[in-house]
Formats: sequence, structure tokens, C-alpha cells
Amino acid sequence: MTDLKLRNELHLLRKLSHVVGISIIAFLVDLLPQRESLFYLSISAIIIIPFDILRLKRPDLNHRIVTFFKPIIRLDEVGTLSGTSFLIIGAFIDVILFPKKVAILALFLLAFGDPASSIFGILYGKDKIWGRKSLQGTLACFLVCTAVAWLYLLSRNYMVERVVLVSVLCGIVGALSELVQIKNLDDNLTFPVLAGFGSYVLFALFGGF
Repeated sequence: MTDLKLRNELHLLRKLSHVVGISIIAFLVDLLPQRESLFYLSISAIIIIPFDILRLKRPDLNHRIVTFFKPIIRLDEVGTLSGTSFLIIGAFIDVILFPKKVAILALFLLAFGDPASSIFGILYGKDKIWGRKSLQGTLACFLVCTAVAWLYLLSRNYMVERVVLVSVLCGIVGALSELVQIKNLDDNLTFPVLAGFGSYVLFALFGGF
């Protein structure tokens, strides 16, 4: 177990799996009606979350699971729920609370903004602004979320006349969503929910609905 990656290590394979996994969820949410998306997310939650809890109560099972997922699991997840469990809950909340176009954007902001913040924070994050969060990581998240929002809005023909302004504001929403830390809650849950609320406000204000 001691050779598992720590939170302050780059762990690029985990970052890649984060981008790919959440992007797949976003694409499926886009393709499916809301009811079907919620059904499949519920099935995933029913399977993954109890299993995640069970492994914490069974050291032998936990050891096998951690060994199997060694390339992408972090050391701090050995004794806690994995980020996947929190992600499923966050995605479910997004889909049930927000219109599809907002839920999808929030998921894409999480997919790309969170790893960007982590990578730049680890490599260049000298100026801490909130706990382990750094100014450099937050700025990276802002820039990436701005670019993601710009591409998303243009590709869907949403708010094209105000796309630069809305994209920059989405970048701020993404950066703040990544920056906020709520005790005992993984950012795979808090980020998409906060980004969903922020994006919903922007869509409402700038005629995105």
C-alpha cells in the first residue's frame, strides 16, 4: 500500500481516467432522456457505493480492490470512500436539479478544470490561498474552464452573442467551485453541484434557456 500515490503527486493516469470517465458520463447524459440518465446513475450508485462501503469493513477485500485499481487509486482512499462514489452522487444531483444543458456543462467543467487545477497546483502552486489550494492551480482551473465553456457554448449555439463574457464567467464559476472545500466531502461531489448552480444562474441571466 505504501507505493500508492499521494494527493500531492501528479498521478497523471488518475487525471486521465478522471477526464475520460466524466466526459463519458457527460456524453451519456446528453444522449439519454433525463429519466434514463437518472436510472443508470442510480444503478451505478446502488452497485458501487455499497461495495465501496463494504471494502472498508473487509480488509481482505479492500486489499484486493486497492491492488486491482492501484494505477488510479490514491493512498488516502484506502480508508475512505473513493472519488468514484462521490462523483456518482454529484452527477446524479446535477442531472436531477438542473436542465440538461447546464448539467452537461457542469460535468465538463469538472472533467477538465479539476485536473488542470491539480496539475498546475502541484507543479507551480507556491502561493496557497485556501488550505492546499493555490493561486496557480486556481488560475489554471479558471483558464481551462473558460476554454471548455467557450467550446461548449459555441458548439451548441448557446448565447453566441455573449459567448466571451459568459465563458469567462463560467471560468470564474469553475475556479470557485474547485476552490471551495467542504469538510468530509470530495470535490467530485461539491464541484459539479456548485458549478451547476453557478452555470444555471448564468444561463438564466444571459438568455441561455
